[in-house]
Amino acid sequence: MLRAALLGAVACGAISLAGVATAHATPVSGTYNITVWQGYNPQGTNFGYSSQTAERNLSQQANTSNTIFNGSVGKELAAFTYTGALNLYQPGTANNGEGNILSFLQYSSGQLTGFTYGNSGALKTAMSSSGFNLTTVFEIQGYLDHSLTGTINSDDGSTVYTNNLQTVIAGAAAPQTASNPYSFSLPGNSAFQILYVEANGAPAKLLVNETSVPEPGSLALLGTGLLGLGLISTRRRRKA
Repeated sequence: MLRAALLGAVACGAISLAGVATAHATPVSGTYNITVWQGYNPQGTNFGYSSQTAERNLSQQANTSNTIFNGSVGKELAAFTYTGALNLYQPGTANNGEGNILSFLQYSSGQLTGFTYGNSGALKTAMSSSGFNLTTVFEIQGYLDHSLTGTINSDDGSTVYTNNLQTVIAGAAAPQTASNPYSFSLPGNSAFQILYVEANGAPAKLLVNETSVPEPGSLALLGTGLLGLGLISTRRRRKA
């Protein structure tokens, strides 16, 4: 009876394991080319516009129509190589609610090297201001040697592209809060781009996670191992 009960319990455990495949999220890390632009929303509240009008201005949208990104307003601050995790953050209290670009980029101890335009000193400045006025735009370029499925959690908007910003993969371009993550999937052996906009004051957040699910084979092996442990335990009880 003991052996049957133990085998039954172990078998049920193996079945349960086979039915559970919990996804794990890990910040995406690597080496990326980043360009940073900054400018003022021409329809910001500082110029007498309502918050609703300011928020809808193209300068606040995380896509290729952004007028700061395409040079209609604002200017390029710096271009450089970033090595580290795409886990970037500034709390709402940082720099009196306006954040700091360099601190944002170094949140996960990332390294900034190889400046082709500007320098780290140019990044020691506020990121954004309330009322959709001062705004910062980031373009992040990377290359994948394997396919990637994951989520992006951004405050404010962001969009994932391939094909040199010609093909939209996924995104939430309008100003938003960090409580609105979205999923994306990218093929291997390909380049990708992320446009991220920080507007309307801190907090600022860009977290790119890779999600992975344990393969059924590994779960089955774990179940088999538990079954073996059950048999060994039964034999030891008999000898005793």
